Amino acid sequence: MSLRVRLALVLALFAALTGAVVATVAYATTARQLMSSVDASLRSSAVALRAPTQPLRPIATTTPTKQHPRRFARPFRPGGLFQLAIAQTISASGTLTQLVGTTALPVEKRDREIANGLATRWLRTQRFDGSSYRILTIRDRGYGAIEIGRNINDVMRSLAVLRRRFILLVLAAAIAAAAIGYAAAMVLGRPILRLARAVAKAGANNVLDVLPDDQRGDEIGVLARSFRKTFEALRRSQAQQRQLIQDASHELRTPLTSLRTNIDLLQRYEALAEPDRSHILADLQTEARELTDLLDELVVLAIEGQTDEVESSFDLRVVAQDLVTRFKGRASQTLEISVSSEPTMVVAPQRSVERAINNLLDNAVKFAPSGSIIAITVTGKSFEVTNEAEFIEDSDLEHLFERFYRTASARSFRGSGLGLAIVKDTITAIGGVTYAHNSPTASGNSITIGFRLPETNL
Repeated sequence: MSLRVRLALVLALFAALTGAVVATVAYATTARQLMSSVDASLRSSAVALRAPTQPLRPIATTTPTKQHPRRFARPFRPGGLFQLAIAQTISASGTLTQLVGTTALPVEKRDREIANGLATRWLRTQRFDGSSYRILTIRDRGYGAIEIGRNINDVMRSLAVLRRRFILLVLAAAIAAAAIGYAAAMVLGRPILRLARAVAKAGANNVLDVLPDDQRGDEIGVLARSFRKTFEALRRSQAQQRQLIQDASHELRTPLTSLRTNIDLLQRYEALAEPDRSHILADLQTEARELTDLLDELVVLAIEGQTDEVESSFDLRVVAQDLVTRFKGRASQTLEISVSSEPTMVVAPQRSVERAINNLLDNAVKFAPSGSIIAITVTGKSFEVTNEAEFIEDSDLEHLFERFYRTASARSFRGSGLGLAIVKDTITAIGGVTYAHNSPTASGNSITIGFRLPETNL
């Protein structure tokens, strides 16, 4: 079932229910008012029919029966309501003693109880002789009880007409609401259909730049812009993946070429001197390690931001000191760590932060001159490493965190060129920022690379 049909049905149902409630209330109110008017006229007529002070004259001398009671002359002229009413008096024994009209009203047990003083009044709607009557019986000391009824066929017909009109009105409202809902769904759904077709076209052709730029200010415009932003992010991701594949293939080509060359040399193993064989085997081991490290770093880049690691509270100073202690055993430089007086408790994925610190330390140990000092500083939620290095132009500083990027002075060093890219991706994924800048010293220049974690409430 389409959205247009569902919206039309929902609006039709809502209109029908609302109309039914309104019609029911209106009908009940009208019926109550009509019956109240009839009841008021019956009560006023019953008061007028109470026993007179003058004796009554019989109109006919026939013996009264229940069907043909004796008629008496009234001290007033019947008119108004009495042209449509039947009135009679009931004695304590239940005998009809007086009648206004041509038809006798039915006498029930409750009517006789009123005539005997056991009750005071009874108002009811009763059907007899093919007609509906509104009947009021009240206690009267002179007669016993007065029973007066009015034919309400005209009232019932009016109410029946009113019911039919209300039903037709509810049906018309439901049909109109369904038509309006269907038309509104068509108008509102047109941009959604365009968006759906564009998304389907993009998915079928693997083209992520075909979505129109919708400037609508309503929710549909927001949805379209959200899709557009999603597609832009996917397009950037595709471009990054292509670039990663191209860069990886380029970086893998060098160690693979070296491996093939060394393997060719090993095929002539017997003709090689022992020092040459040892050198070739050492090169093979080095190239194999570089390939392994490169593949590991590529895997880290591929899954960065997709792990399920949860955030935890930890002391950045303690984590940094532990990692620095590990590096001191294998570094040819002197590692010095300093911590500010600011609180260093942070809330972040601890393993991700450890990986970022490890890569920064590894980068410094790899490129700093042997015997130099590597300064590690922990300040609040920031961690940075400073080591001796040649001055790096600002244009190069902007690219330090890009994948496989190397400055001219670093191209002679072994490595994949992915360490700082992993640092940036890791820190950015948890809401932090990375930075790098030159730090001129009296003896030359140093480079400072670090990151700052986001502010959190502990």
